[in-house]
Amino acid sequence: MVSLSINLSAQKISLAIDFSGYKKLKVKPSEADPSVKNWDSAHIVLYDKTIKNNKVLLWLTGTGGSTDHFPQSFFKTALDQGYRIIALSFISSPGVSKVCKGDFLSKDVDCAAEFRRKRIYGDNVFPIIPDQYQDAIIPRLIKLLQYLSKNDKEGGWSQYLNQNTGKPVWSKIAIVGQSQGGGMAEFIAQHEAVARIISFSGGWDYSDSKTKKIAGWYAQKLVTPPQNVFATYHVKEVAATNLAEICKALHIPAENVFALDQPIDQARNKPNPYHVEGVKNPVYKPIWIKMLGSGL
Repeated sequence: MVSLSINLSAQKISLAIDFSGYKKLKVKPSEADPSVKNWDSAHIVLYDKTIKNNKVLLWLTGTGGSTDHFPQSFFKTALDQGYRIIALSFISSPGVSKVCKGDFLSKDVDCAAEFRRKRIYGDNVFPIIPDQYQDAIIPRLIKLLQYLSKNDKEGGWSQYLNQNTGKPVWSKIAIVGQSQGGGMAEFIAQHEAVARIISFSGGWDYSDSKTKKIAGWYAQKLVTPPQNVFATYHVKEVAATNLAEICKALHIPAENVFALDQPIDQARNKPNPYHVEGVKNPVYKPIWIKMLGSGL
């Protein structure tokens, strides 16, 4: 585990980042898939038209988040590293911690894994949340890539879909998530050989909410090579101890886990203000670059 007691460069990147040099598309999920009826805020696509055959960075937000807001400084850094970005619109509420808890969790210790499977793949039975198959993360990603392949020819989007199976070409897709989205990225890494995974304070799932025993799914072997899996959390956030334990359970290499400790970027009147620091505070740009690597 890498502790940030070192003195990082504190240069600030403007919160009003200029993305005018990039092609920006907004596609409602219902445009890409008419069967979508719920949570229809637009997917956001950003890319440099002069770069071909680069990797996609798939962004998954935290609980209650939407594509109306995204971490601008981090996105700009990813674009500078050569990635193209898809900020995916998916049902982000409720989160796992609001459903898999208390007596319900006691009766179903695998609740968190079943929840995440439903929200990611949509192919299992989990009636506790209203998500339908067309609402799930991967089905929405596939439909968006199909739509872009037909409607944005200069983007060359067909390269990100296996033309035989219709599934994403995971080797050309990196996944980054915050909180609930970070947990989704980790779950996907256990089932798909993804180019890269970055989890910013990825959600903490339990098999027992009283003892805070972490969920059993974390012990499942990663399909994505462990050296391509990265995670951060802030040492002052509420679940820091649990997040450190989860990183070990996932067998993320110690050098790929960053225990952040710099002062908070902006005062936030929230019960867990340090929770978003990893992805929002530009002081961590050197760490972002290390985790992102090259998108080319």
